[in-house]
Amino acid sequence: MCFHNSCMGSFISFDYQLRKRTAGSIEGLFDEVINRTFQEADERKMELEIIHVLHPLSSLCTAKAEPCVMVLGFFDGVHLGHQELINRAKKIALQQDLKLAVMTFFPHPKQIIGSDQTPKKYITPLVQKAKIMQELGVETLIVVNFDSAFANLSPFGFIQEYLCGFKCKHAVAGFDFRYGYKGEGNMEKLKIEGKRFFEVTEVEKFEIAHEKVSSTMLRNLIENGRFADIPAYLGTYFQSHGTINSSYFRSKNHQHFLVTLSEAFLTPPPGVYLIEMQNDGNVYEGIAYQTMEESNQESWHLQFNDYLPLEDMKIHIKWKCESTKKLNQMTDMRAVY
Repeated sequence: MCFHNSCMGSFISFDYQLRKRTAGSIEGLFDEVINRTFQEADERKMELEIIHVLHPLSSLCTAKAEPCVMVLGFFDGVHLGHQELINRAKKIALQQDLKLAVMTFFPHPKQIIGSDQTPKKYITPLVQKAKIMQELGVETLIVVNFDSAFANLSPFGFIQEYLCGFKCKHAVAGFDFRYGYKGEGNMEKLKIEGKRFFEVTEVEKFEIAHEKVSSTMLRNLIENGRFADIPAYLGTYFQSHGTINSSYFRSKNHQHFLVTLSEAFLTPPPGVYLIEMQNDGNVYEGIAYQTMEESNQESWHLQFNDYLPLEDMKIHIKWKCESTKKLNQMTDMRAVY
């Protein structure tokens, strides 16, 4: 079974004509065209088709598949290492006139095959992941439902049913990508067993300051409240969503909200943090805090110096860094008003 939906935008199309040049200058012209097309792609919104797939894969899912470059991975956070993979694949897709597709999985494999099968929280839940993919120029996002049946698929079965089924002509993945039953498939196996069907590009470890950039690293930073360190690896601040409770308070100098954070996102540890919110094109800086006594709940206190004319109870919070204020300086405003 499969389900299709799309993030509406406009497809990018381009064509160009090579004039008579020397061999060396033709290569330079091609690079120039690729770079220009990258720039045009960044300036326009792509249409992102999202295909949700249940195992076993139905021919209805692949009936309209077009030859593509396929990027493989889970991509929690879509950090700078993930973006390197996608940009590498994007260049190949432009050079070979192929669609750019990403295959990801949901829920996280550890939730199905690991010892702890409680629902996972994410740096970027699926909806946010799709939005970032669209911004990066991905045209098709294939979301495979990771269940026990899919987990038992052999490595060659994955290649034949999923990669060949979606007409992959060039597979791109990180050096540590694993697939198939018990993760028996690796990049070496993908190159050997896939060479009859498609090319393979293995992307080396992505490091910053001699440290591998990974979702695990970012999860550790978030879980320890080290938000100031995150943009160096994520490319932006960590963001999460929340819902304003029906009651909030306003003092002479501050506006206070009680917010319930979405359970889909990783939750910061109790503490006091500088945050940022956008509303109607304006940016507001404030403070978010939670006491140890409230740590078993999802509620956080938000405090702003400026008045926020919020019409929607759903909000996006950008977590910037720890505040110099301490928890013992913060007051539960519900007890004051």
